[in-house]
Amino acid sequence: MTETSSKKASLHDVARAAGVSISTVSRAQAHPERLSAKTRDKVLAVTRELGYHPNIAARNLRLGHTKTLLAVMPNHKATSVSTITTEAQYGIGAQCRKQGYALNVVHMDETEATADHVLQLAYGGQASGLILMAEQPYELHGRRLQDCGLPIVSLSEDLTHLNIPSVVTSDRQSMMDAIDTLADLGHTSFYFISGPDNSYHSRQREAGVRSGLIRRFGSDTGLQKFRADFSVQSGIDAAAAYLALDDRPSAVICWADEAAIGFQSAILNAGLAIPDDLSLISFDGLTASRYMRPPICTFDQNMTDLGAQAAQLLIDMIDSGEPPKGASIEYPAKLFPGGSIAPI
Repeated sequence: MTETSSKKASLHDVARAAGVSISTVSRAQAHPERLSAKTRDKVLAVTRELGYHPNIAARNLRLGHTKTLLAVMPNHKATSVSTITTEAQYGIGAQCRKQGYALNVVHMDETEATADHVLQLAYGGQASGLILMAEQPYELHGRRLQDCGLPIVSLSEDLTHLNIPSVVTSDRQSMMDAIDTLADLGHTSFYFISGPDNSYHSRQREAGVRSGLIRRFGSDTGLQKFRADFSVQSGIDAAAAYLALDDRPSAVICWADEAAIGFQSAILNAGLAIPDDLSLISFDGLTASRYMRPPICTFDQNMTDLGAQAAQLLIDMIDSGEPPKGASIEYPAKLFPGGSIAPI
């Protein structure tokens, strides 16, 4: 570790250590594509070694660009993602208006152009703080979103391992509660419809199901599983796999309401009755699940409230100037009883 890295590094420190001008260091942060790969990589490597972060908040105060939050939201590729994102965005926007903040929203996708746009906004001094509701932070040309110098709050995904304060819902505990709810009704065999491998929420919810089984029955080895995604069609496919089983579990737990809606529709179309032939419980609290026949029993995470809480946490961080490193705030999802579960 260098002498400079033991104290808070400055722009001048980075320039001196990298052997470049101050303007080159600034360009590496704001416009890395304008530098050669060799120079850019050298400057960014020194930046990380010294622990330098641009003080965007201070620059905002000098330029008057204050009281604007930037929210990076998931792409609208599936209805449930769209609904959850819309509810979260509404909560963020309402809290911003209450506190006198403007809100700039960008919806993520997998293109370099969008990543570059988000990074330009974050590094360009056009926001006072950032709410990240995405599976992974952006990185492009060696420049990472979490290094932009802005206060950041993660909404829905726990990023405390990156020292990013996070507002999350009780994915794991809710699925443990689902096992208890079904076990109390006499169910001992379970079919779990999980989400994609790369989904934080799918991993958390499956961990909850398995932990619940181990806690209640001593083992999770009997769990039968189908991998779905957010879509209705994936739920229909899960139902086809379930119907093909020789020994069908009496209880089905679905990781997301959208897939649960497809599953229930296919099961009913096949001539089975819910909850007479099988019980179904899910997660998300989508309004559409309450209009199914029967209404689906689901854990409602109330993304409007979570969005408002994330916005207020970020505003508090901006106002205090002292972000709570690594703090995680978990809000419990509430069980909507529906009519899709019954004693075996």
